[in-house]
Amino acid sequence: MTALVGLIRTFGLAMRLQAAQPELGFFDAYDHAAAAVDASTAHVQPELLLAIAFVESRFDVTATSRVEGKKRRTGHYASTTPPANLNARQSMYCGPLQTFASSWSECVSLRDPHVAYAAGADELEHWLRDKRVRGDLSIALAGHGCGNYGVKTGKCNLYPQRVLWQQRRFALGLPVANHNETVQARRTPRS
Repeated sequence: MTALVGLIRTFGLAMRLQAAQPELGFFDAYDHAAAAVDASTAHVQPELLLAIAFVESRFDVTATSRVEGKKRRTGHYASTTPPANLNARQSMYCGPLQTFASSWSECVSLRDPHVAYAAGADELEHWLRDKRVRGDLSIALAGHGCGNYGVKTGKCNLYPQRVLWQQRRFALGLPVANHNETVQARRTPRS
């Protein structure tokens, strides 16, 4: 019975995710939802993990933030071969949740949604246990998004607010309004 409940929960989450992000195909939405459900904990809900993946990479499993030479490069990197100028001594953040990777092979492993979402949940749990964070989810998100600087200052380019807003969208399956429609609605007087 538990397996059936898990399947229904994952299917429902995938449907809400796909409704909120129609450009994400259903099978991709299901893969992300299943990985998020499997990785979730009592403190880290699957919708929160999906929200982080949206804000960090728009669900791009090949997203990387790496240093090549002396310049940080971010975005889509489809090759499994490390960049020629990869500075392996610098930090890398990989996969849809942009979690820390200590090596190129670990970075590539984070392309698997199940590995990536588990790593993301572990990172958030680590931040939540940090004595400076004291279980505050907003501060933990600032830590995930901006590291120690985010935890110390609370400044992180509104990262926690953006993630929490996306979490609510995915929990309800709300699509993002077309920007032009939103602007037009603001200009149109109400009757």
